[in-house]
Amino acid sequence: MRKAGTERLVRIAVTAVLFGLLLCGSAAAERTLTAGCPSVCNETVTARKEGNNWVLSLPGCWDLSKLTLELSGSATVRIGREELEVAAGQTADLSAMAGERQKLLSEKGKPAGYVKILQGSEIPALFLTVDGNELKKVNQKKGYPAETGRAVFCEADGRVSCDGELSQLKARGNTTFNYPKKPYQFKLKEKASLCGMSSAKTWVLLANWLDVSLLRNQIVLDISRAVGLRYAVGCEQTDVWINGSYQGLYLLTEKIQISRGRVDITDLEKATEEANDGLPDPGEMDKKRREGYKMFRSYPSVQDPEDITGGYIMNIEKNYRMLRDDAVGFRTENMLNIRIREPDYPSTAQVAYLGGLIRETEHALLAEDGIAPETGKAYDEYLDVDSFARKFLIEDWCKNYDAMCGSQYLYKDSDRVDPLIYAGPAWDYDLSFGNMWDKGYLTTASYLANFQQDNNIYWLLYRQDGFRERLSQVWRESFRHAAAVVLGEIPAPQGSVLRSFDEYRDRIEASARMNFSKWEVDRAHTLKYAGRDFRSAAAFLKNWITEHTRAMDELYGSGDTEERPEAKKQD
Repeated sequence: MRKAGTERLVRIAVTAVLFGLLLCGSAAAERTLTAGCPSVCNETVTARKEGNNWVLSLPGCWDLSKLTLELSGSATVRIGREELEVAAGQTADLSAMAGERQKLLSEKGKPAGYVKILQGSEIPALFLTVDGNELKKVNQKKGYPAETGRAVFCEADGRVSCDGELSQLKARGNTTFNYPKKPYQFKLKEKASLCGMSSAKTWVLLANWLDVSLLRNQIVLDISRAVGLRYAVGCEQTDVWINGSYQGLYLLTEKIQISRGRVDITDLEKATEEANDGLPDPGEMDKKRREGYKMFRSYPSVQDPEDITGGYIMNIEKNYRMLRDDAVGFRTENMLNIRIREPDYPSTAQVAYLGGLIRETEHALLAEDGIAPETGKAYDEYLDVDSFARKFLIEDWCKNYDAMCGSQYLYKDSDRVDPLIYAGPAWDYDLSFGNMWDKGYLTTASYLANFQQDNNIYWLLYRQDGFRERLSQVWRESFRHAAAVVLGEIPAPQGSVLRSFDEYRDRIEASARMNFSKWEVDRAHTLKYAGRDFRSAAAFLKNWITEHTRAMDELYGSGDTEERPEAKKQD
């Protein structure tokens, strides 16, 4: 009995080993289907396998009449009813096969499944290459950087404007990081100009997971530039592949940072680093509460340069996000949260300087006459009213869910250059234009002025007669003209980044279909009434913009566009 039991255990062990080897062999033999277009670039893309079907997603700038197609382990591949034979490394005309499910055979005529060839819109294509294990870590942990790789950027016309080393790829976002389609930030080793935007190293890829139209961020960022908001963020719709695998349609944007061509103000970050021998270690953050603040966070070990009055980039932040370990800045007694983005490690003196300035501004705005009692200075001696008026209208026009916190950026230069605090740049508009449940859904009625809270800078400004007059003036002179372009009422001025809504929609439709072939509409997180697919979502958005623009005409000025002067181009 004991011998028989032993033999049985041996057989089980041998079977397990053989089964394991079989699995390993099966994994090793997993086939791949790749395609390339040597006439445009040297990059190849890999088809996505879904059961017995392949989905091959191709850039819009590729010439389908000059494609390579290769099935691993096979010297040739046959495709379609006519069984067109394509040899590995040779080009073939597959343009007639796009969009339809095609039969696929290996070189020996054995069935290899079916393939559907999809081609994106005539927009740029970005190819990123990083180590596969590093990419897994990037997608699992926000902020984890893959620090080596390669980036190739093909413009919409197929021209390669960047082909160089990648020094960083990391996932970004707050809530959006938790969704399957990750937003990213990537950094090039050498500066490059993408889509004609200012040459830079660092770029952002917005996934737009919550916006089924995929258009909200682009429309608002473009209109912010058209209405003259300084340092408006440039952007362009771009299809993205990582390690040959299609990731979807993203909005490529400039990063909000102090730099020439971005937020071009005094670089206090650089001056602080010079005062601290490169700032290799800022020391621990001090989180002790200070008089006059609900929260005060700074780096007391950091030494100050001579001038600490600027430049700063900051944003109005949500309460819970100020509790994060890396959040540095302050919370005023009126519960206004200011998170300092640049410098990265502000000293105690720098936080105190900025905190004092914001508190004085608050006191001026809270006063009936708009004058801070402790200084005798009016609110417009602290804030650039024009930028706040333009930003107010941007937030009110799209009814941005985060209009009072989260992604509300502000910046300030050195007093030697300009002592005022400016609103902008505009950022983060996936939850806007009615794409939210609990506020801002209606196309009628005012928006920002309804939130009458002491920590709502926009409400405090709206109480001032002079500010309301400036709102109406900006609406009539520039903003309504830009909205008219989006609505298709008038053509865009020469050189403008703006397009009509129909142009925005039609320009990305093929890529949107390709995007949603990979990422199904997430009905658990998106708002169903705002669109169940790309076309219905675009229709909802266009109708919402049309109706709300008319409502704002009643609030701020005439909607007549016939004799409206041309919008001024941003320098």
